[in-house]
Amino acid sequence: MIRLTPSPKPLAAIIKPIVKEAVQEALKSNERRANQSIASERAFLTVRQAAETSGLGSSTIRLLIRKRQLRAQKVGRRIVIKRNDLEKFLEANPMEIKPDKSYA
Repeated sequence: MIRLTPSPKPLAAIIKPIVKEAVQEALKSNERRANQSIASERAFLTVRQAAETSGLGSSTIRLLIRKRQLRAQKVGRRIVIKRNDLEKFLEANPMEIKPDKSYA
């Protein structure tokens, strides 16, 4: 009886890239979660972080700042928004979801 067992070297060559890719993906996922948790703890947010937190676009956040509806501060070249100011703005200006007329 002849046994055909693969040698460990070709098997390792197949598995190594798969494991490497899975580890890199897990590290990126953990890094994203860490960045999100750090942003959620900060007292000040950048325009991008404010957009991600509120679900609005960055351009909308900038427009609200320009119209002076949302308070912001310029620190060097950056524009920062107090988390409390963003939360107050969102609570004071609830967004209405209007049903599409084609479904009515």
